[in-house]
Amino acid sequence: MPASGPAALPRLARVEAIHVRVPFRRPLLDATGEFTHRRSWLLRIMDEEGNEGLGEAALNPIATDVTTAALARLIREIVPELAGGRPPAWSELAAEGEPGRAAMAAVGGALAALVAAQGTGNPAAALPAPIPVSATIAYGGPDAGADAAAQAIELGFDTLKLRAGFERTTDQLVDRLRALRAAVGPEPHLRIDAGGAWDLETAAERIEAIEPFRIEYVEQPLTAWDVAGHAALRERVRVPIALDESIDSEGAARAALAEGAADVVVVKPARVGGQAATVRIVEAASAAGALVVLGTYFETGVGIASVLRIALAVRDGHVLEGAVGLEPRASLEPTHGLATAGLLVHDLLAVPLPIVKGRMAVPAVIALDEPEVDRYTLERFEARG
Repeated sequence: MPASGPAALPRLARVEAIHVRVPFRRPLLDATGEFTHRRSWLLRIMDEEGNEGLGEAALNPIATDVTTAALARLIREIVPELAGGRPPAWSELAAEGEPGRAAMAAVGGALAALVAAQGTGNPAAALPAPIPVSATIAYGGPDAGADAAAQAIELGFDTLKLRAGFERTTDQLVDRLRALRAAVGPEPHLRIDAGGAWDLETAAERIEAIEPFRIEYVEQPLTAWDVAGHAALRERVRVPIALDESIDSEGAARAALAEGAADVVVVKPARVGGQAATVRIVEAASAAGALVVLGTYFETGVGIASVLRIALAVRDGHVLEGAVGLEPRASLEPTHGLATAGLLVHDLLAVPLPIVKGRMAVPAVIALDEPEVDRYTLERFEARG
């Protein structure tokens, strides 16, 4: 897919949009609040040979009713346009802000999936190497975190992401990390996600205190809008700083890199506009000496499959460079945050995306579990080509 969007729209026989609401297995906690379910739009396109492509449009879980309604409007406009052979104008979608970027990601994901499905008839095609992914350790006490970390290592993960930010004192965070390192040893890579919960002084104090535990990076220590604060924090600490919530668009990523605010940018393709925008961010980050780690937006398996394809495209595009200040890995390929399907009661796929030894295969084809989709559908509509 070129930077401006798909080069050509194949002839489509059917286009369908499905609005789903899938509960989380347990309420999802972060520094912005508690979430009990995930709403998104699934976009299904089918060509005249019966090949199917699936994409997903997901907004921030705290999106306003106005933003949610704007995405619904865009999806209703896009479905008949695609069926009629008219791809959406990417510049116009980008002008719609967050809803436009979400819709852009869904259309791009569906088209990329359709192309992949159309190529499955080639028996000589080699299977791509799977994508390394991290395991997330939820909020909890030292013993619970240590047990979860040990289980993740036994399953083959070599990168752990510890959710933090709710600790009232620095000592509480230190106790969690001490127990975790005692359980898994010094070798696994360890990331801390503060979810924007700290102010500058608290962040500096806590990052200095946890440095001895070999932290790969601290993600979003300050609030999303405080890009200048993150730049100042980088000058005060030796542990690399990553930005996640601050990277809500390609423009935001470029601004953060220009400010010198991050060693790592965590890019969620569903949030920034899909593959084309993600590739441009990776290129900008590489030029600035920063690393890109891809993440999900807590989508269903449809969205996760889309990000796996983007991770493969980024890897094959040879835009992987080591970030300044980061400890070298055996491979330049980053470990991405994509092992999130288990947060939902169902990923809506007929065959779940497997995780084997901390890696996820890039699926050539995925299919929906239709009864489960029906169970969680709020509305659906389609158009014929």
